Amino acid sequence: MESEGRNRMKWLPLVVLMALLGGMASCGQRGASTSRAAHIAPRDSTAPYDGIDISSHQGDIDWAKVGNDPYIRFVYIKATEGATYQSRHYRYNVAGARRQGFLVGSYHYVTSTSPIDQQARNFFMQATRESQDLIPMLDVEERGAWSRRQLIDSVSKLAALLERHYGRKPMIYSTIDFYNKNLAPQFNKYPLYIGRYSSSKPRINWDGRYTVWQFTENGIIPGIDAYVDLCHFHDDGWLDEITLH
Repeated sequence: MESEGRNRMKWLPLVVLMALLGGMASCGQRGASTSRAAHIAPRDSTAPYDGIDISSHQGDIDWAKVGNDPYIRFVYIKATEGATYQSRHYRYNVAGARRQGFLVGSYHYVTSTSPIDQQARNFFMQATRESQDLIPMLDVEERGAWSRRQLIDSVSKLAALLERHYGRKPMIYSTIDFYNKNLAPQFNKYPLYIGRYSSSKPRINWDGRYTVWQFTENGIIPGIDAYVDLCHFHDDGWLDEITLH
């Protein structure tokens, strides 16, 4: 994940190409008529990925094509950033993903440049409770003007506001290095969505456990004209850990 407007060099790893070919071979197995229950099927440990996360960086998505993907069980969609930014693709993406039967969650990119209560209000305005299938998520990737202590206090306050509003602890997203340096162990009891672009699973300090592992930022999904973050659940985890209702 990233703040909007940030460009990255991207390449296509072999494992993702193989996953793409497997997905293309299975096209047509799912479509707009697929029920949401189909995406809560028992876990297939051989699946190359379990979910994706997206933002306006992916542009206009053809959700009818994405609906043919045989592996996606969930989609996290960027809703907001800071106190004022609202993704212009957010409502379109939520509606399109849910229409294909995907379980949908929303995330907020945390910044140090605006008060936490204003950031919470911005997120609540976009990510209405009735439009969410999954627990909300806070994307924490930079300290900005905050010290480590200020970062922890700010994220704790924002997480508490989200828990009060949605009735469940939010998930915390971060890259493995940033999380271990700045957020562990204070948030180890939260569901964790950890970015580590490697074939090696994330190792979280102080015996932490990730819930979702974002293992590449270079995935290819038919219907999305940009690289996509691909994710796996923990080996002993599944959708019931992150469903909201």
